[in-house]
Amino acid sequence: MIDAGDVLIVGAGPTGLFTALALAQEGVRVTVIEAESDICDAPRAPVYFPVTMTAFEKMGVLEDLDNESVRVRTVGHRVPEYNFHTQLSFNVLQGVTYAYQLHAGQDVAARIACEHARRLGVQVLFNHKLVSFEQHQDNVITVVDGPEGKLSFQSKWLIGCDGARSTVRKALNVEYEGFTWPNRFVATNVYCDFRSLGIDDAGFICDPVHSAMICVIDKNGLWRLTYQEDGSLPEETFMDRLPEQFAAHIPVGVKYELAAAAPYTIHQRCASKMRVGRVMLAGDSGHCTNPMGGLGFTTGIWDGLVLADVLAAVMRGEEDESILDRYSEERRRVYLDISSPAASSNKRMIEQSDPEIRRADMARMKEIAENPDLTRLMMCFPFRTIGNVLRPNSRWRDISKSVRDAGIDIDYHKSQFL
Repeated sequence: MIDAGDVLIVGAGPTGLFTALALAQEGVRVTVIEAESDICDAPRAPVYFPVTMTAFEKMGVLEDLDNESVRVRTVGHRVPEYNFHTQLSFNVLQGVTYAYQLHAGQDVAARIACEHARRLGVQVLFNHKLVSFEQHQDNVITVVDGPEGKLSFQSKWLIGCDGARSTVRKALNVEYEGFTWPNRFVATNVYCDFRSLGIDDAGFICDPVHSAMICVIDKNGLWRLTYQEDGSLPEETFMDRLPEQFAAHIPVGVKYELAAAAPYTIHQRCASKMRVGRVMLAGDSGHCTNPMGGLGFTTGIWDGLVLADVLAAVMRGEEDESILDRYSEERRRVYLDISSPAASSNKRMIEQSDPEIRRADMARMKEIAENPDLTRLMMCFPFRTIGNVLRPNSRWRDISKSVRDAGIDIDYHKSQFL
């Protein structure tokens, strides 16, 4: 039997690793296991909002992330068919919070979290796949398939951060309620001089057929281009269709180099509960959303940070274990009432085909772009993903203080853009 410490985390993605780091900073002994051989570098969420940056600063990792990221100060919206373009500027947040967002691959943030966590004694084990676990009165026994065969780990608590297909959630027999969208997204990393094409460093292309999200993701000319396609088309042949999709956004004759591409089935789903006994869920294992607006990553990170705070308090005897049920209820509420509706609204907007609704969307975006107060409200919407931090002396209790002190009602908008 291997002592995994106080908490065993399944999944070395950003949610798992930032949860591990937050726990370690509270003096909790943590082990992280990951089935893959290294941190995943597939094209995934590349945007870090001020709400996340504020937490990362408090955790001592923001400087490292900033050094490897691009600071982006505007967000654009284009409707090519109508020759429409608006640009929202983070300058309206000067003196309130960060007047920019950071762009970098998700693997960059995960690697930074991993390095910081290991310095605090967190053990991160790659090539270790969860097989099963069994809960007891005072601990959880977890069977793992490692490079040298099956191993048994003992911990006081287990946290599943193992994604939308979570083995942990399935083993708990917890329902993943919701639906799957009929279209899929294809996320690509591509070297292309999009700025010369007039593309914003972060922007949405609104079109019923060729909607897309395009943004810069590093300082060497790498960009993310995520587009939609019909989900009934064979996923295995998505690369055959990629040149035609790119042609809608990159004019003929403009050079580009594809660095990576991955198709994703997209869902709006939430676990029926995020705590069963000594096992909790965080991130995509607890809920998943389409990526339009970056709320899936942001909500998942805040799952982990809130959970780390309350679980550490339970282990110190400051809180009763019932607070873990409140964690489950609150994080489900944040997803169901805030993140999922907002992301669905974003997706609806960029794919809208009804001309009347499209014109109304454009009028609203123009109004927001021309009104600094409305722009501030939009830019600060992701602060809502913090939710209730559950403890009056929580480490995270003041994250949104500067925003609220500035008189910005972050609860005003029901979605980010409309």
